[in-house]
Amino acid sequence: MHSGVNVLCFSSWFGTKRGVLNWIAPLVLAACLPNSTSAMISASLTWTASSDPTVVGYNIYFGGGCQQYTNFVAVGAVSNAVVSNLEEGVPYFFAAKACNAAGQESPFSNEAIFCGVTATPGMLVQQAVLLTNLTGDQLTFSLATNAPAGAGIDPTNGVFTWCPGLDCASTTNAVTVLITDNSNPSLSTSETLLVVVTDYLVVGLGSTVVQTGQSGVLPITLAASDSITNLQMTFAWPASQFATPTLTFAAPVVAGSVQVQNSTAVVQLQIAPGQSLAAGSPIAQLNFQALAGQSSAFVNIPGGAASGSKSDGSSYLNVSTQPGEVVVVGSNPLLQSQTSGGQGRTLTLFGNPGANYQVQYTTNLVPPVVWLPLVNHQQGNLNESIDLDNSQPMVYYRLQQF
Repeated sequence: MHSGVNVLCFSSWFGTKRGVLNWIAPLVLAACLPNSTSAMISASLTWTASSDPTVVGYNIYFGGGCQQYTNFVAVGAVSNAVVSNLEEGVPYFFAAKACNAAGQESPFSNEAIFCGVTATPGMLVQQAVLLTNLTGDQLTFSLATNAPAGAGIDPTNGVFTWCPGLDCASTTNAVTVLITDNSNPSLSTSETLLVVVTDYLVVGLGSTVVQTGQSGVLPITLAASDSITNLQMTFAWPASQFATPTLTFAAPVVAGSVQVQNSTAVVQLQIAPGQSLAAGSPIAQLNFQALAGQSSAFVNIPGGAASGSKSDGSSYLNVSTQPGEVVVVGSNPLLQSQTSGGQGRTLTLFGNPGANYQVQYTTNLVPPVVWLPLVNHQQGNLNESIDLDNSQPMVYYRLQQF
């Protein structure tokens, strides 16, 4: 038999044992794949095939501790394997053995340490890496150069942090964590932390302002990490305030429909293959009429379920909807406030064009409340904004027609 091959992680050699296979396969963790939308993941391992003609297969051992293998997978004469049903966020230790037809095994290969997590774009990942499986000495943690931009690790406790952006969607990121034993550097090792960032599909309804009895348009927006061919979304439709909507669209949408049943609207869109859509780009619009005689109101339209298909036929895993809002202007005006850090206060006035309003204010709502005039305003459009003085720490405003 040939002498041992130097191992990958621990830089040690195994000597020859008479009557036992001694070929050791360098083991490499190649990828981490999500099994499904659940918190179970898979590890893909590769190794160098043995040149020993008596080798007929390989045995993969793994467990939750250093050289503590509680699980076993036998594979054939291959150089890779996928180990499934692993817990997300849990460190696993892998080693391989070559075996012959008589069932004899070589010594263990190097030990590869693996931990995998899944994340969505914009989600903060915080994962503690291996802490106690080396020695009781002081350890220092650092990241190798393959770490993604913006990632970091606490050098004292090994907590890895990263918030992947939208540009990281649908990527698998292998991060090498270097674990240095400050008392005995020869025991230093590394851990593979694989972060799978899923895809994303965000479907939303925009906002609009409409007078009672008049027609309005509500845009449908889309943001996706990949191309999309078919889209379906549901949302609550306030049938007591708005008539049944119709749908209009233009390229790249080639077909679509909207149906309302029991105050739930279902929109289906078919998009031309290979089209890329900018984040938040309107892809269609709902045309509706605000029923006459209703009071002024801010009407929220909650999003429901959504699904989408990619050009390769697969479905998006990470799908969310964003609500829409319709401001209905009736006989009474509406007021909406907004503050911006260091830039003062802004009031948005919703009212009927041509009407005269007075903005009033008070600094105390304890009865009897005294409202003081601030500014007189003639409405030119359905919604207009005015900037206010922000010198008062607490001010309450109201809008009154006169």
